[in-house]
Amino acid sequence: MLGILLALVAIAYVAGSVVFMDRFMPNTKIGDLDVSFKSSAEVQDLLSGVIDDYALKVEGQGFSLALSAKDAGMDLDGKKVTDAMHAEVSPWTWPLEIARQHDETEKLAASYNESGLGDAIRAAVDQFNATAKPPTNATVAYDATAKAFTVQPEAVGTQLNYDAVIGEVDKAVVALEPTVKLTKDELVQPTVLSTDAKLKAATDQANTMIKADIVLTMAGTAAGEVNADLISQWVRLGDDLTVTLDDAALTAWVDQLAAACNTVGTQRTYTRPDGKVVTVEGGIYGWEVDRDALLGTVKEGVASGTVTTVDVPTTSTGTGYNGVGACDWGARYCDIDLSEQYVRFYDASGALIWESPCVSGTPNGSHNTPTGVYWLNAKASPSKLKGTNLDGSKYESTVQYWMPFVGNVIGLHDADWQAAFGGSRYRDGYGSHGCVNLPPGMAAELYGIIQSGDVVVSHW
Repeated sequence: MLGILLALVAIAYVAGSVVFMDRFMPNTKIGDLDVSFKSSAEVQDLLSGVIDDYALKVEGQGFSLALSAKDAGMDLDGKKVTDAMHAEVSPWTWPLEIARQHDETEKLAASYNESGLGDAIRAAVDQFNATAKPPTNATVAYDATAKAFTVQPEAVGTQLNYDAVIGEVDKAVVALEPTVKLTKDELVQPTVLSTDAKLKAATDQANTMIKADIVLTMAGTAAGEVNADLISQWVRLGDDLTVTLDDAALTAWVDQLAAACNTVGTQRTYTRPDGKVVTVEGGIYGWEVDRDALLGTVKEGVASGTVTTVDVPTTSTGTGYNGVGACDWGARYCDIDLSEQYVRFYDASGALIWESPCVSGTPNGSHNTPTGVYWLNAKASPSKLKGTNLDGSKYESTVQYWMPFVGNVIGLHDADWQAAFGGSRYRDGYGSHGCVNLPPGMAAELYGIIQSGDVVVSHW
């Protein structure tokens, strides 16, 4: 009896295995379709019939797409689906499997995605995203009102997440539902949230960097200020949310300030005490910023959070400062007006204390009196002047009052050989080799007034 019973069990087991080699286990579903005990051919026919009339509409969040099975290239490979389903469960384990639930929906979804449906959805989503607003990650930004860095919250935007959209489409397709309603869950989400601890750390670090407030002055006049508003422009937040100071941007600002403060050789426009407006350019007098020292001062001050007022380091200074383009010397100076052929000297109060007509250099391109702003280099009495005439011959003249301002080559001096001074003599054949000729008595007076280091302005 036992042998007969075992034989019957074996026959039943083998018979069941043979049956389930082509038929599906009880409790097997594909979406909403119950395919229990159906053969592979029956399931393939069932799927084929359903797909022929299927249409899908995806809409929501400003997106809309209608697709028929044909439009989406949903040419379902039924055999591939049923083969994948059979591969999932061995027919020889049917005694264990018949009581279990078998959901094979993902096999259908995978088959659909491998057809043209996935491509159709991706193309539509990509086209939509091309004009949609991308999400914005939370970040650290400078608040000019608060004078501090704060965490700026993330924003979702309107772009769609393809994977999320196709996930919702898969659910609809396997259930053969005609519509997919997209929600905010299908939007592309920010990857950095305001709750990220790294943002708080970055904010604290950035705010430490902007503590410095350095007022930079030139002769007591404010030339620039390194403060929170400026330093914030140099702060950089890396992809890893680390904060650094943009050394190149800081250096560029220092170079810009140096260029804005340098006056040597620049064009200046000023009003002389008698009311004449003069524009002059050239010369070696003026302010020259020590760029490397300034860069070091700013870097050190920012790094230590220094709050101070400091003079801009210079390699050359003047006797006054009003910014580039303006008069950068004090009230005391010597004014050589080449157009008037007249020289004036003003004292520290701006009062005219000496004046005289003159004869300047011959305007022939070789002996013109240089224009520009200069220092008086020295004084000598007497002095021997040597040079070369236009014809190549040498000349040598002794003067009693030598007051050079262009090296030791061009200066003011007495000229007892001149019969008269002023007017147009400089261009009528009586011009000098470049110096400013003065009547001997007037040269003696100026020699007693002018000092080495006084400013000399030569202009037309």
